[in-house]
Amino acid sequence: MDTADPAETAETVDPVEAKGPGKAKIVVAAAAGNFVEWYDFAIYGYFSPVLAKVFFPDSGGLNGLLATLAIFGAAFVLRPVGAVIFGHLGDKRGRRWVLSFVILAMAGATTLIGLLPSYASVGVLAPIALTVLRLAQGLSAGGEFGGAASLLFEHAPARKRGIFGSAQAASIAVALAVSAGLGTLLTAWMSDEFLHTQGWRIPFLLGLPLGVGGWYIRRHIDETPSFTAMQEQGQVADSPVKEVFRDHWRMIIAGTGAIVSWTAGGYVTLQYLPAFFDGVLDRKLSDGLTASLCGLTVYAGFIVLGGWLSDRVARWKVMTGGAIGLAVVAVPCYQLLIHGGALGIGVAVVLFAGFLGLTAGPTPALLSELAPDNVRNSYLSIVYSVANAAFGGFAPYIVTALVSSSGNLLSPAFYLIGLEVLAVAGLLGISVHLRHRARLPDAAPAAGAGARV
Repeated sequence: MDTADPAETAETVDPVEAKGPGKAKIVVAAAAGNFVEWYDFAIYGYFSPVLAKVFFPDSGGLNGLLATLAIFGAAFVLRPVGAVIFGHLGDKRGRRWVLSFVILAMAGATTLIGLLPSYASVGVLAPIALTVLRLAQGLSAGGEFGGAASLLFEHAPARKRGIFGSAQAASIAVALAVSAGLGTLLTAWMSDEFLHTQGWRIPFLLGLPLGVGGWYIRRHIDETPSFTAMQEQGQVADSPVKEVFRDHWRMIIAGTGAIVSWTAGGYVTLQYLPAFFDGVLDRKLSDGLTASLCGLTVYAGFIVLGGWLSDRVARWKVMTGGAIGLAVVAVPCYQLLIHGGALGIGVAVVLFAGFLGLTAGPTPALLSELAPDNVRNSYLSIVYSVANAAFGGFAPYIVTALVSSSGNLLSPAFYLIGLEVLAVAGLLGISVHLRHRARLPDAAPAAGAGARV
């Protein structure tokens, strides 16, 4: 059998009643740290049009943007490596230990990017150093999702796992919104010359105080009740990563496909708008940042709604509805982005935000219920990182290259439709697995509505 029932855990006490910080403090600790981690990672993407001119000044036009987006995607190549390393450590040493380490690693790499000299100062060494630091960010990011999702899931009441997990996904959206908002302010307040010489450094240098603050918060929370119980009962897996690939490979495939609607879909919709407006449509960068900021703010609310719904309806059904909705509105929304005014762009980003939120909100809880406690951190890290590496990280590069080669401005919409088809296939695979598991004679009762089939 591929997975343990979601109700089968090593917990000996209800997580709500467990000793240590209250559930509100756990949510704040996980979400705050997650916010810092993803702010650090995302700021590069929002400033990619500026970085293209700083580190690839001789490339010009789409070529410079493509080079910058290629480095953006390169960070995702190391995410699975980070997932294996930190997933293993999370299942062996604990969720809190991993989360405390990765946030410092991310903050350090982000701060160093803000200190890099430009191409004009040191030549080719500048983009090489940028690539190395971006890879370090990717390694760190590989350990974030699995640790944070495990922490929230294992502290959550059984019937509120969807809403608890949505706090993690929502904190990512808030981090992206803050990144976009900061970009909007800097581009509006600074001269073009200052932005391209010193101003772009500010959001990266902010990574240091944010990272130290996030580390402090995470160091002062307790380990999860289920991991503590596993340690006391000697149930910690000897080789968690090996067990995941040996016993749960079907759910790795299905889970990876199921979440591309969220992990990759965001990179060709709300997060792609600054690069699309500035590099493809030749509009103001500030317009793209503003549109992204508005969409991401709405997105965070829909993520929480999606998590809440998934505690009342089967999680895979909520996510399937969101994926189908994205496929339906992909072309009309991109038409509005290309040809519409402020109102049309607003409608497009709200539609994208709504359907993306329905796919994102239930994801942490859904994936957490597909793996037993002793390999959960590894499973979550691997699935999330592979989905991002295979379909998400290079998505901005791919759609920009498609536009450049074909001249078709709707190329991102067609790519998005393909992602949603893959997501629906993965979600249907999960639904079949859940039905099969529910029919087993020794199946434990499902924990909460989200585990229904």
